[in-house]
Amino acid sequence: MRPPLYVHIPYCLQKCGYCDFFSASAPCVPPEYVRAVARQLEHLARAFCVEGWKSVYIGGGSPSLLGAEDLEFLCASIKAAAPLAANCEWTIEMNPETVSRPLLEKAASCGINRLSVGIQCKNDKVLRAIGRRASERNIEKAAELIKNFWPHEWSADMIAGLPFQTKKDIERDIDFIERNGAKHVSLYSLTLEDGTPLKGAIDAGKIPYDEEAAEELWLYGRDLLEGKGFAQYEVSNFARPGFESLHNGAYWAQESYLGAGAGAAGTIYGKPTGWRYTNVLDAAEYMAFWNGERTQNQEARGQDCSQGQNCGGQPKGFTDLNAGGAKQEASQDQNVRAALAFPCQLEALDMATQEFEYIMTNLRTRRGASAAEYQERYGGDLAARLGCKEAARVQKAGGGACQNGQDASRQQKGFTGQKAGAAAWLTKTERSGDTFYSMTREGLLFLNRFLEEL
Repeated sequence: MRPPLYVHIPYCLQKCGYCDFFSASAPCVPPEYVRAVARQLEHLARAFCVEGWKSVYIGGGSPSLLGAEDLEFLCASIKAAAPLAANCEWTIEMNPETVSRPLLEKAASCGINRLSVGIQCKNDKVLRAIGRRASERNIEKAAELIKNFWPHEWSADMIAGLPFQTKKDIERDIDFIERNGAKHVSLYSLTLEDGTPLKGAIDAGKIPYDEEAAEELWLYGRDLLEGKGFAQYEVSNFARPGFESLHNGAYWAQESYLGAGAGAAGTIYGKPTGWRYTNVLDAAEYMAFWNGERTQNQEARGQDCSQGQNCGGQPKGFTDLNAGGAKQEASQDQNVRAALAFPCQLEALDMATQEFEYIMTNLRTRRGASAAEYQERYGGDLAARLGCKEAARVQKAGGGACQNGQDASRQQKGFTGQKAGAAAWLTKTERSGDTFYSMTREGLLFLNRFLEEL
């Protein structure tokens, strides 16, 4: 198998006020943490018989806090665990205040070929309100360094709907990103997570916030990006043609993936059960296990495909959605659980959960959900599952839903059932002998409501 790989670096100079990801404040990444990640990578590659990494994403936290030697060691460890697939997309996240010429040059020399830069907003007042360390000057300097010393592509992260942010900010920031050569933009809508300092300050009335105005800012940003040729290929992601994120695309297509590092997650889809693991949310415990206990008890703790496992066409340890026979399924399930015998939270995914996740992730994308793929994986009729057949029965009364290439974007009169009403936010496309269902432009805005109606 050639799965995507996610590596989590949970260290930041300062945790942002809106962030609820697993991270900790620190001036740098401890070298012993990088060694622990290397050992987990080795284990995962052997246990799941990884033939190569399809894509690699180093996220955080702030991976740009890695020192040059540690970054080089981490990259070498990734390649030592399994080779990179041909045309592998290898991304590293960087925060503007930690971008430097030596770091960019080291990343490129290690084989990294894509940057994801957390710009969020260039307005200093906004940045202070959300607890970002970066300043407008940091962002401009980082963009200048990238333009002069980074030989590959880069993507910008933005957030719309931040406190004190205006349409002028959105317009200025998108112009800045385009002018500095980014061909991919992730435009997120601010989510106020319980327990974060920003939500606490807003709830206490210390920072003004208008949810409706925030939504308008995101819509304004979306329209500006599309007007500049950045196509919305997923709910929050925009790219010029050919520059879509391959790594994230694998998540949305429901491909199995592996995660290394404290707090990183991985998912192994399979019949009748898939498994999702989240590494322990404690960097000290993570390092203690992989640098100590795991090294002493390697054979007892996990499967190693170099020790008698079948590493042929269908390696043990990686489940196959189309596997046949209860005995084979039980054996695969046993292998997966043995391979995940390390400190993590483990979640069993039954077929109903996997089926719903397939719909949820695929409908987020411009590609959409494939009727043939759905039938092969889950043995059902995707059109009926999405309510398109019910909608068709009342089409004469209310107009067209799920029509070829049509934007049936609003709730149509005559749709008497919830699923028929939800189907009004879908469009159907025929290509390559298959039928794909995707959300209309307006439907993407109501994706969560659509999923609830299913």
